[in-house]
Amino acid sequence: MKIIDEFNALNGRDISKDALIQLIEKAKKRNNTEVVYRLSKILLDNPEVDTFTIAIQQYPTALHAPYHVGAYKEALTKNGKLRKGWRFEKGRIVKTAKIPKPSKKEGLQANGKLKKGYRYTKGGRIEKISSKKKVKSKTLQ
Repeated sequence: MKIIDEFNALNGRDISKDALIQLIEKAKKRNNTEVVYRLSKILLDNPEVDTFTIAIQQYPTALHAPYHVGAYKEALTKNGKLRKGWRFEKGRIVKTAKIPKPSKKEGLQANGKLKKGYRYTKGGRIEKISSKKKVKSKTLQ
């Protein structure tokens, strides 16, 4: 029996959390991202529930659409939870981008002193000083 047929057979039935996890594992082995995503979403939205009543919506699909195999095997744990560094976005699993941190060496000279135009912040980081004109205050008499 195809995994999508097993998934559609759940419509209107009560199913346990363990049975959902087993169905996710089957879908992962057969590279069915739609089933994995939809069942994982159910588990993630209801972590404290042990039994679910499933109502399946049929979404329209385009003809001759390419079958995409996502990176869900890496992204999801056995229980359908996302691993660190992944997120759900518009029905797909996407790896989050890492933002590079500025290196400390950027504002330091070879001998370890600060270069001109840099300063230490309260957190011990080094930042470039922006050019701000100093305004002299005039005293009124």
